[in-house]
Formats: sequence, structure tokens, C-alpha cells
Amino acid sequence: MIIKHELSMPNFCPTCGKALQYENAEICPGCGVRIQPPQVPKEIRSPFWAILFSFFLAGWGQWYNGKTGDGLKFFGAFIATYILALIFLAMVPTLPAAAIPGLLLIVVVLAIWVYGMYDSYKGAERINKGEENFSGKSGLFWLPVALLVLVIFFIVAAVIAAFVFGMAGSTPKLP
Repeated sequence: MIIKHELSMPNFCPTCGKALQYENAEICPGCGVRIQPPQVPKEIRSPFWAILFSFFLAGWGQWYNGKTGDGLKFFGAFIATYILALIFLAMVPTLPAAAIPGLLLIVVVLAIWVYGMYDSYKGAERINKGEENFSGKSGLFWLPVALLVLVIFFIVAAVIAAFVFGMAGSTPKLP
């Protein structure tokens, strides 16, 4: 009985001929010539999409990156500050001094919104570099999509209802 052993032959540098220690070596240890192109990491999360989602809704970019808690913080801070700013600005006709905190809160809302876009961008970059783990999109990522679908559904239903019920009363009467 003959047993055939497969010995892996060492790879050799095409420039200097020195045996390479590893099969998938990128650079020859003898002469320093690049043997294989550098491994480009695969993009797991797109920083562009992270910013775009955060542009439309604070926290959505973080949910895209799988950071449920961070997304909730940005979304909650944005909504709470926005509502508080609206309350102060609604008081301006009766209390003109309320304009100052109202305008300051609008600046805070804008700061939260812009920082949320920056944070989602940097988060996507950290995920792509392997500095943060990515276990999938947050379940809350689909919340804005579902809300948008519902809004579109109700708008279409309202247009259809207006057409149907509007046409019911517009028929000409025969003499």
C-alpha cells in the first residue's frame, strides 16, 4: 500500500527567488517586493447611506449601522428638543422673551441633527475598518420606512375617497 503525502511546496519570490514563509505573503521578506496586492477590506456599511438616512431622520443612520441605543438617543434628543423649541416659539405672541430660548433650542436641534449625521458616518467607517462589530441593521431601521409607507397609503386612500365621494354628488340631474 502506497501512501501519498502531499507536501506543500513553499512559494518563492518572483524577484529574488527566496522561499516565502507564508503562502499568502504580500511582501517578500528578502527583497521587500510586493508579491500580492494589499487586501482591501470589504465595505460592510456605506458611510454615504449612513449620512443620507441621518439626514432624513435623526438616529436612522445609527440604526442602519446596527446601533439601536445610539439611534434612540439621537432620535429622542432631536424630537424632545424640537418639541420644546416649538412650545417656546408658540409662546412668543404672548411672551416675547420666549423667542430667545426658542431660537437657542432650534440651534441645539440643528446641532443634534448635524452631529447625528457625522456620528453615523464615522460609525460606518469604524465598522468597515473592523474597529466595531456589526451584527446587522437594527430592527428600528425599518420604522421610518413603515411610517412612510403608511403615510403614502393614507394619502392615496384620501385621494381615492375624495374622488369617489366627490363624484357622487356631481352628477347632473335630469329635468
